[in-house]
Amino acid sequence: MNAKLVIAGVLLAFVCVQFADSLVCYTCTTPKDCKSPKKVTCTNNAANETSNYLNVYHQGVRNATSTRFDCLALKYTWNNDVIHQLHGCVHPAVGACSLSLKPAYSHFNKTRCVLCSGNKCNKNPAGKVSSSSITIAASIVGIVLAKIYA
Repeated sequence: MNAKLVIAGVLLAFVCVQFADSLVCYTCTTPKDCKSPKKVTCTNNAANETSNYLNVYHQGVRNATSTRFDCLALKYTWNNDVIHQLHGCVHPAVGACSLSLKPAYSHFNKTRCVLCSGNKCNKNPAGKVSSSSITIAASIVGIVLAKIYA
C-alpha cells in the first residue's frame, strides 16, 4: 500500500506541479539573430532590455517592474521582407502587442505578435514538444504503473 502511495505522489509531482525555475524565453533583436535565438532567464533587467528595443519602433512603452514575466515574439514586414523582429522577456504591464508604431515606421505590417508564459514558448512551435505532451506521456506511464501495482 505504501509503495502505491509513493508512486502516486511522485507521479502527481511530475504531472501537476511545475518546477520553481524562472521563466526562460528565446531572445533576439534582428531577423538574422532570430534564425538562431539565444535563451535568457527572465529578470527585470532582461525585460527592461526588451522594452528598450520596443521603444525604438513603438510609442508609449511604459517602464515597469514586476516579478512576473511573459515571452514576446514580434515580427514586422514591409513588401514581404522581414524588417524588424524581436523576441525576449517582457513585463506584462508593457502591453507589447498593443503598442502603436512611431509615425516613421507606420508603414510596417505586424505579421506576428505573441505573448506567452511558458518556458521557451516564443519560438516557432513547429517541432517543439509542448508541456501538454509531457503531461500526457506522464499520465500514460502512471496508468501503466497503477495497473502493474494494482
